[in-house]
Amino acid sequence: MKVAYFIGSLNRGGTETLVLDTFRRKEMLPYECILIYRSEGELSEAYRATGVPMFRIKPTGFKLGYIPKLRRLLREQGVDILHTQTHLNAFLGVFCTLFSTVRLVVSFHGFMLSVLDRVYTQLALWCADASVFVSQYVRDWYLSRMLFAPRQRCYVVYNGIDFSKFDKPYETPDFLNKDDEESPDTVKMVMVGNFSTARSQILLCQAIKALKERNAGDIRLFLVGKKTNADPEVFDNCVNYCRENGLLDKSVSFLGGRSDVPAILQHMDAFVYATNRDTFGIALIEAVASGLPAVVNDWDVMKEVTNNGEWASLYKTMDVKDCADKIEEFVKNKEQRKEAALRNAEAVRQRFSIENHIRNLNEVYEKTLEN
Repeated sequence: MKVAYFIGSLNRGGTETLVLDTFRRKEMLPYECILIYRSEGELSEAYRATGVPMFRIKPTGFKLGYIPKLRRLLREQGVDILHTQTHLNAFLGVFCTLFSTVRLVVSFHGFMLSVLDRVYTQLALWCADASVFVSQYVRDWYLSRMLFAPRQRCYVVYNGIDFSKFDKPYETPDFLNKDDEESPDTVKMVMVGNFSTARSQILLCQAIKALKERNAGDIRLFLVGKKTNADPEVFDNCVNYCRENGLLDKSVSFLGGRSDVPAILQHMDAFVYATNRDTFGIALIEAVASGLPAVVNDWDVMKEVTNNGEWASLYKTMDVKDCADKIEEFVKNKEQRKEAALRNAEAVRQRFSIENHIRNLNEVYEKTLEN
């Protein structure tokens, strides 16, 4: 069996990292694979280092002009399954596999936010040999909105994470000074995620302000994530709120995009998160798998990936007071929560490992070829 993974750019992102981690395990893959992509990115060299054959088909002005080039490549490479990772690629994949022996598997990592995405999605769900969703929540969301979706061909395969990078010893990150690192009274909390309407970092800042007014202790919040071009106001509003309320650089620090998240997690006391529409929660899972206690809102997918709150403390979505209450509970019971978090880490690793992801995905591939 030969599988072609079809993605867009090789820039850093959740989907690109998932495919990269899969390729890094190519020795354990029960199938042969290649990569088809459109543009280079910051992960290009990492992809090349895996040794998986890579084929770039550059974008053209007329998207449907992509189809004959891709069909030719699939035929020349003897591909059995084309696995697409975006709404646009799923749309192109339908026509690239039409009237051929190549089976189409499409993955849905996020929501369809535009009318065009909805068109792409509807066609892909009708025509794909298998549709893969990153959580039960996402599968249910799509099937409730799509007409005549073939449920028997819709599967849930959780994203897989390479946890080995979280087991290495790391030096103290540059933004932590000696007092931050050594003071037993300072509680260091982190959220990881770019600033967009999908998340609500400002809610956490509001909770920190409430805790400061309660004199709940020396709590510091570190926000890892970039200001996005699509939603610049999310970052700006958050910074302005912290400045106006005396939190900036004292209680809340903005670290920007970072490539050393495993090192950061290793030097934190807890992980906090506020989502508006996440579909999986990789950052949360990485934190819990690192042995960190976590406080996250009770968004449906967060309940799903924390085993209905067994592996994290859940607060009511958009409720600043409840968020502050849950953080304060952690501060008062820090040592006990840390002990429980170490037990949770093993359960999370078993469910969301890259190895488990590969096994489950291979089962989908085999069923697809059998049908």
